[in-house]
Amino acid sequence: MANFKDNELVNKIVASNNIVDIISDYINLEHKGKNFFGVCPFHDDHSPSMSVSPEKNIFKCFSCGASGNSITFLMDYLRIDFKEALKILADRVGISLDNSFTKKKVNSELEELYKINELAVSIFKNNLASSSGKEARDYLKKRGLNEETIKYFNIGLAINNSISSALSSKYSKEVLENLDLCKSYGDKIYDTFINRIIFPICDKDKNVIGFTGRIYREEDKNESKYLNTKETNIFKKGNILYNLNNAKEYIRKEKEIIICEGQMDTIRLHTIGFDNVVSLSGTSITKEQIDLINSLKCDIILNLDQDDAGKSATITLGDAFTALGKNVNVIVFKDAKDTDELVLKKGEESFKNAYKNRVSFINFKLDYLKNNKNLNDSVELSKYINAAIDSLNKINDEVLIELKLKEISDRYGVSISTLKSKIIKKEKKVVVNTKPKETKRYTGYQKAELRMIYLMLNNEDVIISYENNLGFLVTQEFTDFANEILEFKMKNGEFNLSDFITYVYQNGLNNLLKEVMEDGGPEDYTEEELDYLINIIKRTTVENEIKRLRKIQKESLDEEEKKNIAKKIENMRKEVLTWYKK
Repeated sequence: MANFKDNELVNKIVASNNIVDIISDYINLEHKGKNFFGVCPFHDDHSPSMSVSPEKNIFKCFSCGASGNSITFLMDYLRIDFKEALKILADRVGISLDNSFTKKKVNSELEELYKINELAVSIFKNNLASSSGKEARDYLKKRGLNEETIKYFNIGLAINNSISSALSSKYSKEVLENLDLCKSYGDKIYDTFINRIIFPICDKDKNVIGFTGRIYREEDKNESKYLNTKETNIFKKGNILYNLNNAKEYIRKEKEIIICEGQMDTIRLHTIGFDNVVSLSGTSITKEQIDLINSLKCDIILNLDQDDAGKSATITLGDAFTALGKNVNVIVFKDAKDTDELVLKKGEESFKNAYKNRVSFINFKLDYLKNNKNLNDSVELSKYINAAIDSLNKINDEVLIELKLKEISDRYGVSISTLKSKIIKKEKKVVVNTKPKETKRYTGYQKAELRMIYLMLNNEDVIISYENNLGFLVTQEFTDFANEILEFKMKNGEFNLSDFITYVYQNGLNNLLKEVMEDGGPEDYTEEELDYLINIIKRTTVENEIKRLRKIQKESLDEEEKKNIAKKIENMRKEVLTWYKK
């Protein structure tokens, strides 16, 4: 028997969200009869094969078998875990979740490290609010950062040895050094960050994992402008996007992410109303960061610095995301090196106009390729056109390729046939979100068992019939799952498939549920079919028992026992024959 959890709040959140509204945020749905239909995002679907039932609050694809409720759809589509999906649904309907629902379990060692960093955040914030923080506060005010922004990003201040003084008596020197909060020289311990404005860095689950410190005093201008936490057990720069912890929900709502180069660019954009923003904290990007951004299922807007390094990085990032089939645009502006400087010098409307007039990545790249080339020179022009065609060969939009080739042909007088001859014919690639379905072979009775469980999931009358006329299945795993259905119905007084799906995912039974939902067949049934299924399962059970008895009979040395077994087998065979006639 399963250990039932209190699902009342979870079920309330799922029931409060219309699954049609949830799924239509990500794919187009068309109303047909009592259900809605759309192209399934979980396989190469060319016609609408996903059915969404507002009555049952579930979805099912009749082609690949993908199915579930609103939580499992978000989990599979956005590639997030159960708690993240639940939080999205809770936020939609204004239901608050306490930390027991939303906080991820971590091992005790990591929990301790996060706790120490949280304490450091408190110390840095207190420093900024103290009399010692006046100069830093004035600097932030001059930079246009008000109290709301300072609080939103947990900005603080490092002053001389405030961390080592407060924490060295509670935690070992080794732990503080491993977190790069302190450094030691001989027997003495010193703060890593001194006289710097501090920007905490969080992972996507809001755990504080590191810090960036920025100089603000004139006398420190010869120091490095930024100082970052070194690599630690919990801080891996290549895995992190600054502000993703805050931006995640806004990215999902807006269905786009703005990627900046520096942290101040991200902070500045928050002050003018853009919250779907992250920064790389530099111009390089790792495979882990690309995978993280790709998992967010959104369009990409690149907003890196306008200098040569920023433009070069924009090309690198744009190529990477275009190869993944993402829609990529680029924000371009003049008279400022970066977004922070642009807004401070020209005002927020200057950025909003640049955002509104953002250009497609391919247009940006084709324009970028003209840099340092004399297009009046035939050799230089040839190099440019070949580079442009090489870029076009990396995209899969045939219409866009055709349009760009025509532009190049018209502008530079090269025949369209010559340009087209350089375009590589591509096989159409299909981007799918799940692995191809593996074909699983079932015996005749296993098909009957799967069908019986599927009908139980979709028809409460079948649960009652199973309980009254069968009560067991041949395969132990299937029997256990059927018992979960019975127990769930008994505990709740009725059977609700959407709630049961939630329960299954919380109790680790989702693989078997997927198997049943994929191979269970249609929801409708007849009484004749139900009787047929019950008879197959009963016959198989008796036939298996006969095989077991024959083995005992063969191995027995007791003639009386052999006769009794033979008689028992004969009676059982007669019983089976009556079922075959039904």
